[in-house]
Amino acid sequence: MTTTFPLADIEHEASRLTGAFAEHGLDVRLIGGLAVAGHRHREIPAALHRTYGDIDLVIRPQQSKAFRAALQELGYTPNVRFNNMRGDRRLLFDDEPNDRRLDVFVGGFQMCHAMDLTDRLDLHPLTLAPADLLLTKLQVVQINHKDLTDAVTLLLTHPVDAPDAPGTDDDHISTDRLARITGADWGWHTTVTDNLARVAAVADELLAPPDAAAVTTRVARIGDALTAAPKSLRWRARAKVGRRVPWYDLPDEIGGPIDARN
Repeated sequence: MTTTFPLADIEHEASRLTGAFAEHGLDVRLIGGLAVAGHRHREIPAALHRTYGDIDLVIRPQQSKAFRAALQELGYTPNVRFNNMRGDRRLLFDDEPNDRRLDVFVGGFQMCHAMDLTDRLDLHPLTLAPADLLLTKLQVVQINHKDLTDAVTLLLTHPVDAPDAPGTDDDHISTDRLARITGADWGWHTTVTDNLARVAAVADELLAPPDAAAVTTRVARIGDALTAAPKSLRWRARAKVGRRVPWYDLPDEIGGPIDARN
């Protein structure tokens, strides 16, 4: 394959990449802000519009070697030192012509909390499923405005329903998925529920009353589902300790949080 070069328009470049990976037979999915943008099923208010700094992806571990080769053919330069040190779980590549970074998570997503994604890449052809995207946003303990805006966008543009099998014609946020993750780990539960309250507050600030009401209603439905969900023995044991000790990890210093520039 002839080497090509990244496009200046980041949304067009994300589409170019996902199409090229599909042609290579690779299961690569968008995450981050561009993935949220790819899930907009209606016009969104101007207050939710934002720009994107980088492209973020998740790949299957067993496809890492083929992915790296394909990405270099597509015009990206690997961060060799970082990739040699951390390549079993995360990879970094540079789009030098456009001064952008491509951040790749291998098999899962780990920042403040860890989430295995190896069995989650078949639920949507281009991105993670909406529930997984929401979890990647709500797992940040020191959540920033961009993450909150993306979470509001997901909740405004998607109904909330239980089944964990969304398709392109039935795209919804699965409470079953959210409950399964948070019901197994008190730390996950605590961070997600803390941030859901922040999402509702931001929705009230940014949106007109009908849209804000739609978001807060969906936040409440998720909150009820998480409260009612069965909790693991580990969850219950950790709950007794509570907030007296940290319940989260600090994001990697090298490379920073997923949305430090996105």
